[in-house]
Amino acid sequence: MVGSSIMKKESKGKLQGCSKTKKSRSRDKNHKVPNILALPNELVTEILALVASSSSIDLFSAKLSCKDIFQATEDKYIYRQVSLERFPPVPWFISKQASSFLDRCKENGNPEALFRQGVVECFSQIKLESGLRCLKRAASSGHHRASYILGVILLCSENKYEQEGMKLIDDVKRNKKIGECRQKLKDIIWNIWLKNKFILEAKPNGCPLSHLHRKREGWPSFNVDDDDDISCRECSCHREVIFVCNLLKGA
Repeated sequence: MVGSSIMKKESKGKLQGCSKTKKSRSRDKNHKVPNILALPNELVTEILALVASSSSIDLFSAKLSCKDIFQATEDKYIYRQVSLERFPPVPWFISKQASSFLDRCKENGNPEALFRQGVVECFSQIKLESGLRCLKRAASSGHHRASYILGVILLCSENKYEQEGMKLIDDVKRNKKIGECRQKLKDIIWNIWLKNKFILEAKPNGCPLSHLHRKREGWPSFNVDDDDDISCRECSCHREVIFVCNLLKGA
């Protein structure tokens, strides 16, 4: 009798265990894996835009994941956010697919794509009006590199544009981006054929004490990563004009 009782308890325990296992399996079947496409469209776009701004390679991987994600990545907003750090400054030798992708970025207002195109058109293709439009579009979106070169161009233009040029350089310096802007501009200039029809010329420095400022603050210094501030606004802007002019002349 004792043995029979033990057998019944063991059998009952096994049945209960099987029942629990079936219930847990049932819960697992009902539990669905979260799907990004189940989110609101606006949120999906923001997520993919963050991916694009971090890495173009990750964006391409997302495109290949499924048809729905591919369609979602075709949003204009995402093309504006794409990081182009993986692409050469001047894409001379790239595939048709990559070239088409860069064109889509420019068409949809990607600031970095517009900046690169603007520099090439201004200094290599002699398309000044078109190049300046590209730079202005990029600068208006807060792109510091475009603001930097556009500011220098305006400072070398007619006097009525001088204050606008100085404001653009001021903004770049305030955000500590001078060194970065010099380096990125240098990367492009050294990879294009410069045309002599549009080589900037520095106008005289508007600061009456520029000689004293030079001596006291040791400028111009053209270290690419130099973000040191100069106390005089006119001298600070003039230093950047000299840097760009020398760069264009191969100095």
